[in-house]
Amino acid sequence: MHNLETPTLKLGLFKPFGSFGQALIAGALQRQHEVTVLVDDLNRLRARPGLRCKLGSLDSSIEVSEAVSGLDAVFAFLDDQPAQSLPPQCGALIDGCLRVQVPRLLLVGHWGWLVEPADADQEQLGAGLARSLEVSGVDWTLVEAPRMPEGLRIDDFSRAGNASADDSALTFSYAEALLDEMQLGLHTGQCLRLRRGEELPPCPAPMH
Repeated sequence: MHNLETPTLKLGLFKPFGSFGQALIAGALQRQHEVTVLVDDLNRLRARPGLRCKLGSLDSSIEVSEAVSGLDAVFAFLDDQPAQSLPPQCGALIDGCLRVQVPRLLLVGHWGWLVEPADADQEQLGAGLARSLEVSGVDWTLVEAPRMPEGLRIDDFSRAGNASADDSALTFSYAEALLDEMQLGLHTGQCLRLRRGEELPPCPAPMH
């Protein structure tokens, strides 16, 4: 039964099939949020209370807007994407969220190339993405994906609060920190590194 004193948020997640995304789903469900996984295949995840799947793609802002309409916050797990794929995907996310007035966007990936581009192409890509973020009007946060064990699934975190397994406990702690970040509305317009048991320190910002 839902605790009426607990605020319920509607969260959307793109590409949450790694351990971090699975932990975030588990943590959000434990907090009694409504979670929508935005996928290209509705059979990717088993249905469970509070969790649903909806078709969603990062191919265009129109497709993003149709997927995220009515949500309070969107998470996108982009840590497996090459740098050249990130600006168009992030652009689609930004424009899609603006189109349907989703106020909060958290982008999980590897963002070191924004601060220290490896070459002129990355520098140009980073400058374009920085401009898109700066003028977007969306409360965005770039989250540097932490290192964590692979292969964990939602059910591995069902008792994560008392977990004896170090892998699931560590991964779940990152998810809890990111959910706190989202709920408190802190560190918007920044890039963050997640560290277990510590505050969320800013990593070097890509904005100038």
